[in-house]
Amino acid sequence: MSESGSPVKLEGAALAAAILILAVWLGLLAWMAFHTGATEVEWARLFSVLGSLEAVTFAAAGALFGTTIQKQRVQDARERADKAEGRASDAEKTAASKTQAAANGQALATAVKARAAQQPRSVDRVERVSTTAAPAAMPDDLVALADKLFPD
Repeated sequence: MSESGSPVKLEGAALAAAILILAVWLGLLAWMAFHTGATEVEWARLFSVLGSLEAVTFAAAGALFGTTIQKQRVQDARERADKAEGRASDAEKTAASKTQAAANGQALATAVKARAAQQPRSVDRVERVSTTAAPAAMPDDLVALADKLFPD
């Protein structure tokens, strides 16, 4: 893979050299297959040359086929990474939303408790003889729920 993150492709002179090496190796194999009448010394020399050429040929074939196979693997890995980043982003947003909801719930519970503390209990209520309306009493079940969910 190159520094820019894109897969390295076999191009230009490298591609031509790899194809040429493969062609020479195949040509030598074909020539050896049809010239079976060579002496023992000639065969030993031909196998020595073939062995040397085989190492270079397999490297060239690996470069040709490896870049093609690796290209697909890199593309698959990028897709998996993109999906994972998307899931992480969604999870982060969900966590932030839940944190905000918890903070809102805590603030609501604090407000309910504060309002309940300011108002007299139902036993202590006194009937007012006034033309102005008294503030509505805080329901006891709401205060109990706030105490249960957010104990201090």
